[in-house]
Amino acid sequence: MKQFLKSHRRSIAAAMGVLTMASLVSYNHTSTLAMDLNSGWLATVSSNRSFQRMQRKKYESQPNHRIAQRLQQRLRRRGSRAVPSINVLAKAVASRQALLRKHISVTFLTEEDEDHTVWDVSASRYPLWIRPSFTMKNAKFVINPDQIRQDFSDGNIITVDPPVHAILRSITFKENEKSVSRANIEGTARAGYLPDVDLIASSIAKAFHSDLTEMSIVLEKEEGRIINMTDLDLGNLRLWSTGKSNYRGSTYSRAHNVEKALNKHVQNTVVAPGDTYSFNSTLDGPVSIANGWRMAKIIVNGGDLELAPGGGICQASTTVFRAIVNGGFPVVDRRAHSIYVSYYKKHGVGIDATIYPGSQDLVFTNDTDNYLVIQSYSEGSDAFVNIFGTPDGRTVALEGPYFASTAPQGFTYRGRGIHRNEIVWIQRIDYPSGESREYQIGSRYKTLPESVAREFKVEETVFTSAPLAQLSN
Repeated sequence: MKQFLKSHRRSIAAAMGVLTMASLVSYNHTSTLAMDLNSGWLATVSSNRSFQRMQRKKYESQPNHRIAQRLQQRLRRRGSRAVPSINVLAKAVASRQALLRKHISVTFLTEEDEDHTVWDVSASRYPLWIRPSFTMKNAKFVINPDQIRQDFSDGNIITVDPPVHAILRSITFKENEKSVSRANIEGTARAGYLPDVDLIASSIAKAFHSDLTEMSIVLEKEEGRIINMTDLDLGNLRLWSTGKSNYRGSTYSRAHNVEKALNKHVQNTVVAPGDTYSFNSTLDGPVSIANGWRMAKIIVNGGDLELAPGGGICQASTTVFRAIVNGGFPVVDRRAHSIYVSYYKKHGVGIDATIYPGSQDLVFTNDTDNYLVIQSYSEGSDAFVNIFGTPDGRTVALEGPYFASTAPQGFTYRGRGIHRNEIVWIQRIDYPSGESREYQIGSRYKTLPESVAREFKVEETVFTSAPLAQLSN
């Protein structure tokens, strides 16, 4: 029995020894594994810190990356969900700097402004034009058209007159053939400019993202209209044709007579459908000092100059005639001046019309189905006559001026060649029906300087009924 217990104790002791050794081995292995894992973690942390230090040094050596890093931090502080990587932000920063270096010269083109308005723009001058656009993966800076639109409008970049519309209140119809029908109209309709600000802003914004350093923007004219406020059916009173002339260099008295004829006599006259228009009927009585006309030179006896009341009225009749020609209306009566007058050289050399109450008139027919309203005015030394009506689609082409020295071989005027003292134009009118008519507009003067023929080249100018209306449409 004792022997058995002794043997049993030895077995238990041996087992406990084995367990102890196993525990020691297990502890040593676990400790070693823990030490190995701890060393690996420390190595990993050390490696990440080294990488971050390397990246930081890399970014610190590149200005765009330093800016991008600050930008990224700023976005995170603001709680932005769109925070791109530093590399992406650095490229965006570079593009912004390129925009800041960009300069563009924008020229606005109009018919009247010979020098043209130039707007020098740059993002450095208008930094608010630059707008950021960020996502998680992308970042860019773009030019904001809305801000360009605001600065263009607030800065009064260009000064142009807007179109002016006139209000027709009533018409006093003529009593006989020696009088003229007149309209009571508030204002004078004039064409003007309404810049398309949206188009201007978008065009400039696109230019910033291109290689352009200069660009031109053409400002299109918009017609002034006559708005009919009567109960009469006057048709659609849109600009049909325009006549222009220039009287720069006129004496004070001559300029007074020109402006009186335009502003008080031609202005607001009305021509009914199928009716004729007589320029002399617009003068409302004798051309005398008592009727407000002043003494200025007129042509008498076919070539002599002498002072008489109303000298310069022919500037107005010439301007009316040019509007008639450009509109393609049938001319019933017209005569050119007997001597060449330099006042009528600009805007249509050789297209002039002399009048003298009692012996010579300027007459045309309204061959349309609707009323025509004539408005006229002066601006500086320029005279304007505008005919308003309902466009019928006719097209007028003027070819000229032709002189004896510039007319093509075989060209004839009244069945013969052009004389050295003559100027000839060809007028072609095309109607919507397909019909075409051709006329020769000739002027024969007592003498004609040879220098005039050298000054003008033969050209073709095409006019259409309501040209500005068709352009805007």
